[in-house]
Amino acid sequence: MSLQTGNARSRRVAEIQALLGRGERVAAMAVLEPILRVDGRDPQLLSLAARIQHESGNEARAVALCTRAIAIREHPEPYFIRGDALRALGRTEEAVADLVHAVKLEPNVEAIRLGLVAALEESNRLEDARSALAPILDRANGAALSERAAYEHGKLLVHAGEFDRAVQVIDRAVTIVSPGSTAFIMLLHLRAKALDRSGRFDEAWETVQCAHDSRRVAFDPEGLKSRTDTLIQYWNRATLLAAGRNIDVDPAPVFVAGMPRSGTSLIDQVIHAHPLAAGVGELNSVETWAEAVDEAILQGHPESASSDFSSVARRYLADVRKAAPGAQRIVNKALGNTRILGHLGRLFPGSCIIHVQRDPRDVAVSCVMGAFGSQRYPWTARPEWVAAAWRDSQRLMEHWSRELDIPILEVHYESLVQRGEPELRRIIDFIGLPWDAAVTEFHRAGRTVRTLSYDQVSRPLYTDSIARWKNYERHLTGIDWPMPSRDTA
Repeated sequence: MSLQTGNARSRRVAEIQALLGRGERVAAMAVLEPILRVDGRDPQLLSLAARIQHESGNEARAVALCTRAIAIREHPEPYFIRGDALRALGRTEEAVADLVHAVKLEPNVEAIRLGLVAALEESNRLEDARSALAPILDRANGAALSERAAYEHGKLLVHAGEFDRAVQVIDRAVTIVSPGSTAFIMLLHLRAKALDRSGRFDEAWETVQCAHDSRRVAFDPEGLKSRTDTLIQYWNRATLLAAGRNIDVDPAPVFVAGMPRSGTSLIDQVIHAHPLAAGVGELNSVETWAEAVDEAILQGHPESASSDFSSVARRYLADVRKAAPGAQRIVNKALGNTRILGHLGRLFPGSCIIHVQRDPRDVAVSCVMGAFGSQRYPWTARPEWVAAAWRDSQRLMEHWSRELDIPILEVHYESLVQRGEPELRRIIDFIGLPWDAAVTEFHRAGRTVRTLSYDQVSRPLYTDSIARWKNYERHLTGIDWPMPSRDTA
Protein backbone atom coordinates (compact mmCIF):
# COMPACT_ATOMS: atom_id res chain seq x y z
CA MET A 1 0.00 0.00 0.00
CA SER A 2 1.33 3.45 -0.92
CA LEU A 3 2.18 5.78 1.90
CA GLN A 4 -0.25 8.18 0.26
CA THR A 5 -3.30 5.93 0.34
CA GLY A 6 -5.48 4.13 2.81
CA ASN A 7 -5.14 4.05 6.56
CA ALA A 8 -1.43 4.93 6.68
CA ARG A 9 -2.03 8.17 4.83
CA SER A 10 -5.07 9.01 6.96
CA ARG A 11 -3.07 8.48 10.15
CA ARG A 12 -0.27 10.71 8.92
CA VAL A 13 -2.70 13.46 7.89
CA ALA A 14 -4.41 13.25 11.29
CA GLU A 15 -1.01 13.44 12.99
CA ILE A 16 -0.06 16.54 10.98
CA GLN A 17 -3.37 18.20 11.77
CA ALA A 18 -2.97 17.42 15.49
CA LEU A 19 0.53 18.91 15.50
CA LEU A 20 -0.76 22.03 13.77
CA GLY A 21 -3.58 22.27 16.28
CA ARG A 22 -0.93 22.42 19.05
CA GLY A 23 1.10 24.99 17.14
CA GLU A 24 3.97 22.57 16.46
CA ARG A 25 4.63 23.70 12.90
CA VAL A 26 8.21 22.45 12.58
CA ALA A 27 7.21 18.97 13.73
CA ALA A 28 4.19 19.01 11.40
CA MET A 29 6.39 19.89 8.43
CA ALA A 30 8.86 17.15 9.36
CA VAL A 31 6.05 14.58 9.12
CA LEU A 32 4.58 16.12 5.98
CA GLU A 33 7.69 16.61 3.81
CA PRO A 34 8.51 12.93 3.14
CA ILE A 35 4.87 12.21 2.27
CA LEU A 36 4.75 15.21 -0.08
CA ARG A 37 7.92 14.01 -1.80
CA VAL A 38 6.16 10.75 -2.66
CA ASP A 39 3.18 12.54 -4.18
CA GLY A 40 3.60 16.23 -4.84
CA ARG A 41 0.20 16.39 -6.52
CA ASP A 42 -1.98 15.58 -3.52
CA PRO A 43 -4.10 18.74 -3.05
CA GLN A 44 -4.82 18.03 0.63
CA LEU A 45 -1.14 17.66 1.43
CA LEU A 46 -0.29 20.77 -0.57
CA SER A 47 -2.92 22.68 1.40
CA LEU A 48 -1.47 21.43 4.69
CA ALA A 49 2.00 22.51 3.60
CA ALA A 50 0.60 25.90 2.60
CA ARG A 51 -1.05 26.27 5.98
CA ILE A 52 2.25 25.57 7.74
CA GLN A 53 4.06 28.11 5.57
CA HIS A 54 1.32 30.69 6.13
CA GLU A 55 1.33 30.23 9.90
CA SER A 56 5.14 30.52 9.81
CA GLY A 57 4.93 33.84 7.97
CA ASN A 58 6.26 32.47 4.66
CA GLU A 59 3.42 34.00 2.67
CA ALA A 60 4.90 33.80 -0.84
CA ARG A 61 5.57 30.08 -0.38
CA ALA A 62 2.05 29.56 0.96
CA VAL A 63 0.59 31.29 -2.11
CA ALA A 64 2.63 29.08 -4.45
CA LEU A 65 1.58 25.86 -2.71
CA CYS A 66 -2.10 26.86 -2.73
CA THR A 67 -1.91 27.71 -6.41
CA ARG A 68 -0.60 24.20 -7.11
CA ALA A 69 -3.40 22.67 -5.02
CA ILE A 70 -6.10 24.72 -6.74
CA ALA A 71 -4.81 23.72 -10.18
CA ILE A 72 -5.35 20.06 -9.23
CA ARG A 73 -8.71 20.36 -7.48
CA GLU A 74 -11.02 23.21 -6.62
CA HIS A 75 -11.56 23.25 -2.87
CA PRO A 76 -12.31 26.03 -0.37
CA GLU A 77 -9.28 25.40 1.88
CA PRO A 78 -6.48 26.45 -0.52
CA TYR A 79 -8.54 29.45 -1.63
CA PHE A 80 -8.94 30.40 2.03
CA ILE A 81 -5.25 29.97 2.88
CA ARG A 82 -4.12 31.74 -0.28
CA GLY A 83 -6.54 34.58 0.36
CA ASP A 84 -5.28 35.03 3.91
CA ALA A 85 -1.65 34.89 2.71
CA LEU A 86 -2.34 37.45 -0.01
CA ARG A 87 -3.99 39.62 2.61
CA ALA A 88 -0.83 39.42 4.71
CA LEU A 89 1.18 40.47 1.65
CA GLY A 90 -1.06 43.51 1.15
CA ARG A 91 -2.46 42.22 -2.16
CA THR A 92 -5.96 43.24 -1.18
CA GLU A 93 -7.98 42.74 -4.34
CA GLU A 94 -6.53 39.29 -4.99
CA ALA A 95 -7.11 38.33 -1.35
CA VAL A 96 -10.75 39.38 -1.41
CA ALA A 97 -11.33 37.52 -4.70
CA ASP A 98 -9.94 34.28 -3.25
CA LEU A 99 -11.87 34.62 0.00
CA VAL A 100 -15.12 35.40 -1.83
CA HIS A 101 -14.60 32.24 -3.87
CA ALA A 102 -13.86 30.20 -0.74
CA VAL A 103 -17.09 31.41 0.87
CA LYS A 104 -19.07 30.48 -2.25
CA LEU A 105 -17.63 26.97 -2.10
CA GLU A 106 -18.20 26.63 1.65
CA PRO A 107 -20.59 29.32 2.93
CA ASN A 108 -21.13 27.83 6.39
CA VAL A 109 -17.54 27.58 7.66
CA GLU A 110 -17.16 30.47 10.09
CA ALA A 111 -13.37 30.77 9.82
CA ILE A 112 -13.51 31.23 6.05
CA ARG A 113 -16.28 33.81 6.26
CA LEU A 114 -14.47 35.72 8.99
CA GLY A 115 -11.31 35.75 6.86
CA LEU A 116 -13.34 37.52 4.17
CA VAL A 117 -14.83 39.94 6.70
CA ALA A 118 -11.34 40.86 7.93
CA ALA A 119 -9.99 41.41 4.42
CA LEU A 120 -12.94 43.60 3.47
CA GLU A 121 -12.66 45.63 6.67
CA GLU A 122 -8.94 46.17 6.22
CA SER A 123 -9.52 47.35 2.66
CA ASN A 124 -12.17 49.78 3.95
CA ARG A 125 -15.04 48.01 2.16
CA LEU A 126 -17.12 48.27 5.28
CA GLU A 127 -20.60 47.67 3.87
CA ASP A 128 -19.36 44.55 2.08
CA ALA A 129 -17.75 43.41 5.34
CA ARG A 130 -21.03 43.86 7.22
CA SER A 131 -22.88 41.87 4.56
CA ALA A 132 -20.34 39.07 4.79
CA LEU A 133 -20.65 38.99 8.59
CA ALA A 134 -24.48 39.06 8.62
CA PRO A 135 -25.03 35.25 8.27
CA ILE A 136 -22.85 34.64 11.36
CA LEU A 137 -24.82 37.19 13.37
CA ASP A 138 -28.09 35.72 12.13
CA ARG A 139 -27.06 32.21 13.17
CA ALA A 140 -26.03 33.45 16.62
CA ASN A 141 -29.52 34.97 17.04
CA GLY A 142 -28.46 37.08 20.00
CA ALA A 143 -26.27 34.44 21.64
CA ALA A 144 -22.62 35.12 22.45
CA LEU A 145 -20.33 35.10 19.44
CA SER A 146 -17.04 33.24 19.18
CA GLU A 147 -14.07 35.38 20.13
CA ARG A 148 -13.01 35.83 16.47
CA ALA A 149 -16.54 36.74 15.35
CA ALA A 150 -16.87 39.16 18.26
CA TYR A 151 -13.56 40.76 17.32
CA GLU A 152 -14.55 41.30 13.69
CA HIS A 153 -18.02 42.49 14.69
CA GLY A 154 -16.49 44.84 17.24
CA LYS A 155 -14.18 46.38 14.63
CA LEU A 156 -17.10 47.09 12.33
CA LEU A 157 -19.11 48.60 15.18
CA VAL A 158 -16.18 50.90 16.00
CA HIS A 159 -16.03 51.97 12.36
CA ALA A 160 -19.74 52.76 12.53
CA GLY A 161 -19.31 54.84 15.69
CA GLU A 162 -21.37 52.37 17.77
CA PHE A 163 -18.83 52.36 20.57
CA ASP A 164 -21.08 51.29 23.46
CA ARG A 165 -22.44 48.40 21.45
CA ALA A 166 -18.90 47.36 20.49
CA VAL A 167 -17.95 47.27 24.16
CA GLN A 168 -21.00 45.12 24.95
CA VAL A 169 -20.12 42.61 22.20
CA ILE A 170 -16.51 42.44 23.37
CA ASP A 171 -17.44 42.07 27.04
CA ARG A 172 -19.56 39.02 26.29
CA ALA A 173 -16.73 37.41 24.33
CA VAL A 174 -14.03 38.17 26.92
CA THR A 175 -15.79 35.96 29.46
CA ILE A 176 -15.19 32.85 27.32
CA VAL A 177 -11.46 33.31 26.62
CA SER A 178 -8.47 32.74 28.87
CA PRO A 179 -6.77 35.79 30.40
CA GLY A 180 -3.41 36.33 28.74
CA SER A 181 -4.39 34.49 25.56
CA THR A 182 -4.02 36.19 22.19
CA ALA A 183 -7.81 36.41 21.85
CA PHE A 184 -8.12 38.01 25.30
CA ILE A 185 -5.44 40.61 24.53
CA MET A 186 -6.81 41.49 21.09
CA LEU A 187 -10.35 41.86 22.42
CA LEU A 188 -9.23 44.12 25.25
CA HIS A 189 -7.20 46.31 22.91
CA LEU A 190 -10.24 46.66 20.68
CA ARG A 191 -12.34 47.50 23.74
CA ALA A 192 -9.83 50.20 24.67
CA LYS A 193 -10.03 51.59 21.14
CA ALA A 194 -13.82 51.83 21.35
CA LEU A 195 -13.62 53.54 24.73
CA ASP A 196 -10.93 55.93 23.50
CA ARG A 197 -13.01 56.98 20.52
CA SER A 198 -16.04 57.55 22.72
CA GLY A 199 -14.01 59.84 25.00
CA ARG A 200 -13.92 57.44 27.97
CA PHE A 201 -10.17 57.77 28.30
CA ASP A 202 -9.63 56.54 31.86
CA GLU A 203 -11.66 53.41 31.14
CA ALA A 204 -9.68 52.89 27.93
CA TRP A 205 -6.39 53.13 29.82
CA GLU A 206 -7.60 50.76 32.55
CA THR A 207 -8.68 48.26 29.88
CA VAL A 208 -5.41 48.29 28.01
CA GLN A 209 -3.42 48.00 31.23
CA CYS A 210 -5.46 44.91 32.07
CA ALA A 211 -4.41 43.44 28.72
CA HIS A 212 -0.73 44.17 29.39
CA ASP A 213 -0.91 42.90 32.97
CA SER A 214 -2.36 39.61 31.75
CA ARG A 215 0.83 39.05 29.73
CA ARG A 216 3.09 39.78 32.71
CA VAL A 217 5.43 41.79 30.53
CA ALA A 218 8.91 42.51 31.86
CA PHE A 219 11.40 45.05 30.49
CA ASP A 220 14.78 46.31 31.65
CA PRO A 221 15.49 49.86 30.37
CA GLU A 222 19.06 49.73 31.66
CA GLY A 223 19.64 46.49 29.79
CA LEU A 224 18.49 48.11 26.54
CA LYS A 225 20.72 51.12 27.19
CA SER A 226 23.72 48.86 27.82
CA ARG A 227 23.15 46.92 24.57
CA THR A 228 22.87 50.16 22.64
CA ASP A 229 26.05 51.51 24.25
CA THR A 230 27.93 48.42 23.10
CA LEU A 231 26.68 48.68 19.51
CA ILE A 232 27.40 52.41 19.33
CA GLN A 233 30.96 51.84 20.57
CA TYR A 234 31.54 48.98 18.14
CA TRP A 235 29.92 50.24 14.94
CA ASN A 236 31.84 53.39 14.12
CA ARG A 237 32.92 54.52 10.66
CA ALA A 238 36.17 52.53 10.83
CA THR A 239 34.61 49.19 11.84
CA LEU A 240 31.82 49.59 9.29
CA LEU A 241 34.42 50.04 6.53
CA ALA A 242 36.48 47.12 7.85
CA ALA A 243 33.41 44.87 7.89
CA GLY A 244 33.10 45.29 4.13
CA ARG A 245 30.78 47.09 1.77
CA ASN A 246 28.68 45.94 -1.13
CA ILE A 247 29.93 47.17 -4.50
CA ASP A 248 26.36 47.31 -5.86
CA VAL A 249 25.10 50.89 -5.43
CA ASP A 250 21.56 50.14 -6.56
CA PRO A 251 19.49 53.24 -5.58
CA ALA A 252 16.22 51.31 -5.26
CA PRO A 253 16.23 50.58 -1.51
CA VAL A 254 14.64 53.19 0.75
CA PHE A 255 14.50 52.43 4.46
CA VAL A 256 12.16 54.14 6.91
CA ALA A 257 13.40 54.35 10.49
CA GLY A 258 11.63 55.55 13.59
CA MET A 259 9.74 54.46 16.65
CA PRO A 260 6.58 52.38 16.18
CA ARG A 261 3.49 54.58 15.88
CA SER A 262 5.58 57.58 14.82
CA GLY A 263 4.35 57.73 11.23
CA THR A 264 6.46 55.09 9.49
CA SER A 265 3.41 53.44 7.91
CA LEU A 266 2.25 56.80 6.60
CA ILE A 267 5.62 57.41 4.91
CA ASP A 268 5.49 53.91 3.42
CA GLN A 269 2.00 54.48 2.03
CA VAL A 270 2.88 57.93 0.66
CA ILE A 271 5.87 56.64 -1.30
CA HIS A 272 4.00 53.53 -2.43
CA ALA A 273 1.42 55.80 -4.07
CA HIS A 274 4.05 57.16 -6.47
CA PRO A 275 3.82 55.37 -9.85
CA LEU A 276 7.59 54.75 -9.86
CA ALA A 277 7.81 53.46 -6.29
CA ALA A 278 6.49 50.64 -4.14
CA GLY A 279 6.37 49.65 -0.50
CA VAL A 280 7.10 46.14 0.77
CA GLY A 281 5.92 46.83 4.31
CA GLU A 282 7.95 45.39 7.18
CA LEU A 283 10.20 42.99 5.31
CA ASN A 284 12.63 41.77 7.97
CA SER A 285 14.99 39.39 6.15
CA VAL A 286 17.99 41.74 6.44
CA GLU A 287 16.96 42.66 9.98
CA THR A 288 17.12 39.00 11.03
CA TRP A 289 20.64 38.65 9.60
CA ALA A 290 21.84 41.95 11.08
CA GLU A 291 20.48 41.14 14.53
CA ALA A 292 22.36 37.83 14.49
CA VAL A 293 25.58 39.70 13.67
CA ASP A 294 24.96 42.20 16.45
CA GLU A 295 24.12 39.46 18.93
CA ALA A 296 27.54 37.91 18.32
CA ILE A 297 29.10 41.30 19.05
CA LEU A 298 27.02 41.75 22.20
CA GLN A 299 28.12 38.32 23.39
CA GLY A 300 31.75 39.35 22.92
CA HIS A 301 32.39 37.12 19.90
CA PRO A 302 32.48 39.43 16.86
CA GLU A 303 34.69 36.94 15.00
CA SER A 304 31.75 34.50 14.86
CA ALA A 305 29.45 37.01 13.15
CA SER A 306 28.40 36.20 9.59
CA SER A 307 30.44 38.03 6.96
CA ASP A 308 28.34 36.88 4.03
CA PHE A 309 26.83 40.33 3.53
CA SER A 310 26.98 40.34 -0.30
CA SER A 311 24.67 37.33 -0.64
CA VAL A 312 22.31 38.82 1.97
CA ALA A 313 22.10 42.00 -0.11
CA ARG A 314 21.58 40.08 -3.36
CA ARG A 315 18.77 38.00 -1.90
CA TYR A 316 17.06 41.06 -0.48
CA LEU A 317 17.24 42.95 -3.78
CA ALA A 318 15.96 39.89 -5.65
CA ASP A 319 13.05 39.53 -3.21
CA VAL A 320 11.97 43.17 -3.40
CA ARG A 321 12.39 43.28 -7.18
CA LYS A 322 10.12 40.27 -7.43
CA ALA A 323 7.59 41.90 -5.09
CA ALA A 324 7.74 45.24 -6.90
CA PRO A 325 8.84 44.70 -10.51
CA GLY A 326 9.55 47.93 -12.35
CA ALA A 327 9.69 50.14 -9.25
CA GLN A 328 12.60 52.58 -9.15
CA ARG A 329 12.37 53.02 -5.37
CA ILE A 330 11.28 50.28 -2.97
CA VAL A 331 10.47 51.17 0.64
CA ASN A 332 10.99 48.95 3.68
CA LYS A 333 9.65 50.15 7.03
CA ALA A 334 10.69 47.26 9.28
CA LEU A 335 10.41 48.38 12.89
CA GLY A 336 13.97 47.30 13.67
CA ASN A 337 15.56 49.47 10.98
CA THR A 338 16.80 52.10 13.44
CA ARG A 339 19.03 49.58 15.22
CA ILE A 340 20.60 48.20 12.02
CA LEU A 341 21.18 51.30 9.89
CA GLY A 342 24.92 50.64 9.94
CA HIS A 343 24.35 47.27 8.28
CA LEU A 344 21.86 48.73 5.83
CA GLY A 345 24.39 51.39 4.82
CA ARG A 346 27.10 48.86 4.00
CA LEU A 347 24.77 46.37 2.30
CA PHE A 348 23.01 49.02 0.23
CA PRO A 349 25.39 51.97 -0.28
CA GLY A 350 23.06 53.48 -2.89
CA SER A 351 20.11 53.56 -0.49
CA CYS A 352 18.66 56.42 1.52
CA ILE A 353 17.05 56.67 4.95
CA ILE A 354 13.94 58.53 6.08
CA HIS A 355 13.82 59.03 9.84
CA VAL A 356 10.38 59.87 11.22
CA GLN A 357 9.99 61.59 14.58
CA ARG A 358 6.89 62.31 16.61
CA ASP A 359 6.16 63.73 20.04
CA PRO A 360 7.22 60.87 22.36
CA ARG A 361 4.13 61.35 24.53
CA ASP A 362 1.90 60.63 21.54
CA VAL A 363 4.14 57.69 20.61
CA ALA A 364 3.79 56.35 24.14
CA VAL A 365 0.01 56.55 24.24
CA SER A 366 -0.27 54.96 20.80
CA CYS A 367 2.19 52.18 21.68
CA VAL A 368 0.49 51.35 24.97
CA MET A 369 -2.90 51.31 23.26
CA GLY A 370 -1.59 49.16 20.41
CA ALA A 371 -1.44 45.37 20.48
CA PHE A 372 2.29 44.86 19.98
CA GLY A 373 4.04 41.57 20.66
CA SER A 374 5.28 41.51 24.24
CA GLN A 375 8.32 39.37 23.46
CA ARG A 376 9.84 41.57 20.77
CA TYR A 377 8.60 44.95 21.98
CA PRO A 378 8.00 44.60 25.73
CA TRP A 379 8.62 48.31 26.26
CA THR A 380 5.33 49.15 24.52
CA ALA A 381 3.42 48.05 27.65
CA ARG A 382 4.27 51.04 29.86
CA PRO A 383 4.65 54.76 29.02
CA GLU A 384 7.83 55.11 31.06
CA TRP A 385 9.34 52.22 29.12
CA VAL A 386 8.37 53.86 25.83
CA ALA A 387 10.16 57.03 26.99
CA ALA A 388 13.31 54.99 27.65
CA ALA A 389 13.09 53.25 24.27
CA TRP A 390 12.44 56.59 22.51
CA ARG A 391 15.55 58.10 24.13
CA ASP A 392 17.54 55.03 23.06
CA SER A 393 16.28 55.34 19.48
CA GLN A 394 17.31 59.01 19.36
CA ARG A 395 20.82 58.15 20.56
CA LEU A 396 21.15 55.59 17.80
CA MET A 397 19.96 58.00 15.11
CA GLU A 398 22.41 60.66 16.26
CA HIS A 399 25.17 58.05 16.08
CA TRP A 400 24.25 56.86 12.59
CA SER A 401 23.98 60.44 11.36
CA ARG A 402 27.62 60.96 12.37
CA GLU A 403 29.03 57.64 11.19
CA LEU A 404 27.16 56.85 7.94
CA ASP A 405 27.73 58.44 4.58
CA ILE A 406 24.30 57.68 3.12
CA PRO A 407 21.66 60.42 3.06
CA ILE A 408 19.18 60.64 5.95
CA LEU A 409 16.06 62.81 5.79
CA GLU A 410 14.40 63.91 9.02
CA VAL A 411 10.60 64.05 8.84
CA HIS A 412 8.44 65.22 11.71
CA TYR A 413 5.02 63.63 11.82
CA GLU A 414 3.38 66.83 13.02
CA SER A 415 4.81 68.88 10.14
CA LEU A 416 3.83 66.24 7.62
CA VAL A 417 0.16 66.09 8.59
CA GLN A 418 -0.15 69.85 9.14
CA ARG A 419 1.71 71.11 6.07
CA GLY A 420 0.71 68.36 3.64
CA GLU A 421 1.95 68.74 0.07
CA PRO A 422 5.16 70.70 0.77
CA GLU A 423 6.31 67.88 3.06
CA LEU A 424 5.18 65.24 0.57
CA ARG A 425 7.20 66.97 -2.14
CA ARG A 426 10.24 67.08 0.13
CA ILE A 427 10.03 63.31 0.66
CA ILE A 428 9.62 62.49 -3.02
CA ASP A 429 12.43 64.84 -3.99
CA PHE A 430 14.70 63.24 -1.39
CA ILE A 431 14.28 59.75 -2.88
CA GLY A 432 15.10 61.13 -6.32
CA LEU A 433 11.75 60.82 -8.06
CA PRO A 434 9.80 63.46 -9.99
CA TRP A 435 6.72 64.84 -8.30
CA ASP A 436 3.45 63.08 -9.11
CA ALA A 437 0.05 64.21 -7.85
CA ALA A 438 -0.88 60.57 -7.13
CA VAL A 439 1.14 60.91 -3.95
CA THR A 440 -1.49 63.22 -2.45
CA GLU A 441 -4.06 60.44 -3.01
CA PHE A 442 -2.05 57.83 -1.10
CA HIS A 443 -5.12 56.82 0.90
CA ARG A 444 -6.78 55.55 -2.29
CA ALA A 445 -3.99 53.09 -3.06
CA GLY A 446 -6.24 50.04 -2.57
CA ARG A 447 -3.51 48.36 -0.55
CA THR A 448 -3.79 46.51 2.73
CA VAL A 449 -1.19 47.86 5.15
CA ARG A 450 -0.36 45.04 7.56
CA THR A 451 0.28 47.17 10.62
CA LEU A 452 -1.72 48.64 13.49
CA SER A 453 -2.07 51.77 11.33
CA TYR A 454 -4.03 50.11 8.53
CA ASP A 455 -7.26 52.03 9.23
CA GLN A 456 -5.41 55.34 9.58
CA VAL A 457 -3.33 55.35 6.39
CA SER A 458 -6.53 54.71 4.45
CA ARG A 459 -7.55 58.30 5.26
CA PRO A 460 -6.26 61.61 3.88
CA LEU A 461 -3.77 63.46 6.06
CA TYR A 462 -5.40 64.44 9.35
CA THR A 463 -4.26 66.20 12.50
CA ASP A 464 -6.55 64.52 15.05
CA SER A 465 -3.70 62.48 16.56
CA ILE A 466 -1.49 65.47 17.38
CA ALA A 467 -1.34 65.98 21.17
CA ARG A 468 -3.52 62.93 21.74
CA TRP A 469 -1.43 62.43 24.87
CA LYS A 470 -3.36 65.22 26.61
CA ASN A 471 -6.32 62.84 26.95
CA TYR A 472 -4.10 60.61 29.08
CA GLU A 473 -2.02 63.27 30.78
CA ARG A 474 -2.62 62.05 34.31
CA HIS A 475 -1.26 58.61 33.34
CA LEU A 476 1.94 60.16 31.95
CA THR A 477 2.98 62.33 34.89
CA GLY A 478 6.31 61.82 36.61
CA ILE A 479 8.00 60.57 33.43
CA ASP A 480 11.10 62.29 32.05
CA TRP A 481 9.98 62.88 28.48
CA PRO A 482 12.77 63.40 25.94
CA MET A 483 11.71 65.66 23.08
CA PRO A 484 12.56 65.77 19.36
CA SER A 485 14.91 68.37 17.98
CA ARG A 486 11.95 70.63 17.22
CA ASP A 487 9.19 71.64 19.63
CA THR A 488 6.10 69.46 19.14
CA ALA A 489 4.36 70.34 22.38
